[in-house]
Order: sequence, then C-alpha cells, then structure tokens
Amino acid sequence: MKTAILVGTPAACDQLERQLALAAEAPVILGRVHCGPDAGGSGSPVLGTLADLELVCARRHPQGVLITLPAAMKDLITSIRTRVRRLGIPDRFLPTLDDQLAGVGPRTEFEVDLNELVGRPQRHLDDGLVRSAVEGRCVLVTGAGGSIGSELCRILANFAPAKLILVERSENALFEIDRQIARRFPSLARRACLHDVVDADATYALWQEESPDLVIHAAAHKHVPMMEDHPGLAVDNNLFGTKSALDASLACRAERFVMVSTDKAVNPTSIMGMTKRLAELYVQHCNRTASTACSVVRFGNVLGSSGSVLETWKKQIADGGPLTVTDPRMTRYFMSIPEAASLVIQAAALTERDSKMGEVFVLDMGEPFRIVELAERFVRMHGLDPVLMHAAGAPLSASVGSRAGEMSIICTGARPGEKLFEELALDAETIQETRHPDIRSWGLPTPDAAYIDRMLSTLAPQRRSRDGTQVARVVRELVPEAPVGAAQLPAVA
Repeated sequence: MKTAILVGTPAACDQLERQLALAAEAPVILGRVHCGPDAGGSGSPVLGTLADLELVCARRHPQGVLITLPAAMKDLITSIRTRVRRLGIPDRFLPTLDDQLAGVGPRTEFEVDLNELVGRPQRHLDDGLVRSAVEGRCVLVTGAGGSIGSELCRILANFAPAKLILVERSENALFEIDRQIARRFPSLARRACLHDVVDADATYALWQEESPDLVIHAAAHKHVPMMEDHPGLAVDNNLFGTKSALDASLACRAERFVMVSTDKAVNPTSIMGMTKRLAELYVQHCNRTASTACSVVRFGNVLGSSGSVLETWKKQIADGGPLTVTDPRMTRYFMSIPEAASLVIQAAALTERDSKMGEVFVLDMGEPFRIVELAERFVRMHGLDPVLMHAAGAPLSASVGSRAGEMSIICTGARPGEKLFEELALDAETIQETRHPDIRSWGLPTPDAAYIDRMLSTLAPQRRSRDGTQVARVVRELVPEAPVGAAQLPAVA
C-alpha cells in the first residue's frame, strides 16, 4: 500500500507514526481516525472519529488502513477490521509499543472459531485411559515442533509423564516448543533433541539413551505438491524415517509406537500419500511379531496447521483478496489442531500389545466439506459476502475487483497429486468400535515379509535420488492400492 490512514487512540497513532518515519518503505499517511473522544495527538491531521470511518475512507481513498490499539480492545479491533473490509480496503493491525514490550496482544488476523467453521463441537479425551498410558512413563514425540507434534507435547505434558522427549530437526521449531513446555510445566523432566529420524544409527543411539515407553511418530513431509517435485525425499523421510523410529522403538522394547498417518494414504494418488501408505505397511508388518504394540492413526486435513489453507486465506483477506481454492468440486475432511492431537493420544492409549492385526485407527472427522463452501463460511465470519467468480482454469486477473463488502473466491485448478475427494478407509477394510466414540479401528490385511523385504530393498537406492520420474515410478509399482501398482498386490499372511 502506498497511502494509508491510521485508526487508533491518539497516543498509539503518535507512536506508530514515529515508527513509520524510520521505515524505508512506509506508506504515505493521509491522516488519522481517532478512537474515543480525545481528538489530541501530534503528527498527521485528524480526519475524524471512529463514527466517521466510512466517510473518511470515501473522501480520502486510502490504499490501506493501519489499525493500532491496545490489546485490551480486542472486540473493537475486530469491529474496525470488519468495517474496513466491507469497504474493500486492505488493513493491517499493528500492536502498540507497550503491548510489544509486554509480549501481549491479539493475533494480527481475525480469531476464527474453528469449531464454528467446521460446524461441530470439540471432541474430548477419555482422561483416565490416557493417563493410564502416559503417567509415569517416558514419552517421545518426533516432529515435536510441527503443528500436530507441538500440540501433542502440550497435551501429553498435562498427564504427568516421567519425562518428555522432544525430537525435531528444525532448530527454531524445537526451541519454541521447548520454551513453551518449560514455561508451562517447569517441574516436568524433558529433553529437547535436535535430531533427524532418517539417520538410523543416531536414532538408535538416542532411543537407547532414553528408553522411551511411548513413541508418537509425527515427523513427516506432508505437502502434496512439494512431494510430487521431491519424491526421493518423500521416500527418505516418510518411509525410512518411520522405519528408523520404529526399529529403534522395537530395539529398546517400548510399550507402544503410534505412527501419525493421513487420509491421503487411502487409495493414494500422490507421492506423499503413497509413501505414507508404505510406512503404514511397515508398521503393520512389525506389529505382527513385536512385543511393542504398533499402530497407525489416520485423519484428514488439520485446520490452522502450518501451511494449511486457513493461513493462505488469512493472508489473502488481509491483502484485500481474492481467496483462492483449487476446484469447486473438491472435498476434504477437516479437524482442528487440538482435536486431532487429542484423538491421536487417545488412540495411542487404545493400542494393545495383543493385537496382531496391525491396527489402523481412523478418527471420526464428521462429514467431508466442499472446500469452496468452507471458504464461503470463512469469508462470512470476517463480515464479508463471498462471491464465487470463475471455474477452474480462469485467469486470476479476471476475478479481482469485487464490490465493497464482497470478497471474491476464484478457482485455480487442482495441483499435481491432488484428488477431488479423500477417503479415510478402504472398501475392503472392516470397521470395529473402540472404547472411544470418535475413534474406529480398521482391520487391514498384513503384508507378508517377502513383500516388505522387496519394498525396502527396492526403495533404499531411491532415498536421495534426484531422478524424480524414476523414483515416482518405483513407488507407484510398490503401493498396493496405487493405480499403476494394482497388479503388484502384496501377499496377505
């Protein structure tokens, strides 16, 4: 934005103008709209009070509105942003200097109630069952700095584990979750391990040092289009990273091992889904003979997670639109981060040593949503009226320019590897109830040892291959349910 008006208290506007004067590419400030009766302050001219906001914008035609108010005025901030967006003007919220120093303040985007967005109440844990699996035990979480992994750690810490091991290869992500756990649970024994599970020898050594009782394996590459471009890394991380973590868990005789999987592993069409399906098969295979109870937990898309569609939509609304979706027919299952993490822990508590079927737990995600309908709900929750502009394939520039109070939604076409709809289970699978009403157990046939040996020996040379076409071909030939691999179904024991 090249020009903007300020909206805030006189003191906050004064502070912000002084900060903007130091910025290299700050917008030209046309004036300010003050909140409250005090019309004082210094700097740019006062154009009116909050009651005059729409009139001021109509007269001055700013390219953006900068809002700066104390954190305590959260409801007022939301109200102002809704009014500005109804005018079709991009806005930015900038915390006051006092709030920045205090480390408090509302998020810079609207707080969206995810339960309201997906239209169902939050699921709840069976605290007693979870405590029986976690309390007094050493618990290890891989991918501990990710959206799901970090929420797993926060929930697990509430159930008094003897020690919590945070395993993560991203330094910044590990630092942040370790800081959070230390602040909220200062008496909890913990260890933050900057570690990549694809290093099998180092993983074995770490597991031997800590002897975890419960391992929740959440580390994975998850972005479908990215893995289409890097299939060797998908094989390395999703399959061999799982193998490394599970082999180490078996060697130290952990009580339980739980792999976090995805609905994209069902009849997979993407490299990400195929490599997760291969990892599921390895977990099932090991569970047949291991003293460690091994299981898989499948669920769909997680709203609010890193890289999720909500992050994209929030930025697009803040920039004045339009919102983008891939295909108006596309459907997905959705859960919130706390909901998914809670049910993963619940499923871990349900995992039994005496089950030799290679249990696959499927979380009840309700009915699938058309993504375009979710986008429309999201827009309405921001006080705007959604307008679906074009079908897949239309140029983006043709869809921009909706009227004040409206937000365009445009369709850009499905990306490589994406399906129009996802499934949570195969037709051949049989469902069983569990002790938790929101978790089902699906009995899958267990692949024989010869298939597993062939899978691993064939894919080992492909782990870091730069020949993406060759890696993708090999993966498709090995996955039982993949379109190209239908003829290579593994024998069932």
